[in-house]
Amino acid sequence: MKNKRKGFANWSVTFFMLMLGVSLFSWIGSIYGIGHVQSLLSAEGLRWLLGNVMSNYMQTPALGIVLVLMMGLGVVEQSGLWYAMKRFFQPGILLSRKERRALMLAFGALLGYALLIVASILLPWNIAQGVTGVWLHSPLFKGFIYVFALGIGLSGLVYGYASDTFLRFSDVFDAMSKLIARYASFFVMLFFLAQFFASVTYTRIDECLGISPELLSWLSQFCSYIPLIF
Repeated sequence: MKNKRKGFANWSVTFFMLMLGVSLFSWIGSIYGIGHVQSLLSAEGLRWLLGNVMSNYMQTPALGIVLVLMMGLGVVEQSGLWYAMKRFFQPGILLSRKERRALMLAFGALLGYALLIVASILLPWNIAQGVTGVWLHSPLFKGFIYVFALGIGLSGLVYGYASDTFLRFSDVFDAMSKLIARYASFFVMLFFLAQFFASVTYTRIDECLGISPELLSWLSQFCSYIPLIF
């Protein structure tokens, strides 16, 4: 746990220093007329930063995606489902009768949930399809992360109650927050990352370096998730 916090702290410092570098380069670039660079250290730049610091953070796609996934995964972990699955596939380790029953019920719930999603796509009701009748860019496609997190969370919920790991609704809510609390330093890191990439766009340094908006967006997404892997 200490190593995780230290790792995210290092990433936070890196993006903070990069933002300072962007500020300094934009100031120099505006003085010497390098491309269309505009200074972040000007009065206008500071007003932009103060007025957009929160929206820069809240509009980062990884913020909502990771939060929702961690709520679902937290239920899976805290219910004991994750550890039961690992033990199930380990040779020589037997689960108790209650654990096997809970595992079967969890898989059954997940299978039923998956079939319901498939039915919403294939049946002519067009519940999960877009107005054009296709799945791509439909509400289901856009909300896939939520649908996925809800599915795995449901399986963890069923396992938790079947195995008596969860006894009250408050146990489920506590489980949903466990991973978020454990990886709280990730969201601090994400704050500095969001400010750095937003500053690059505002100062037009990306244009000066020949970086397309699509590539910059991809780099932002890549840098948002790579610290979780490390």
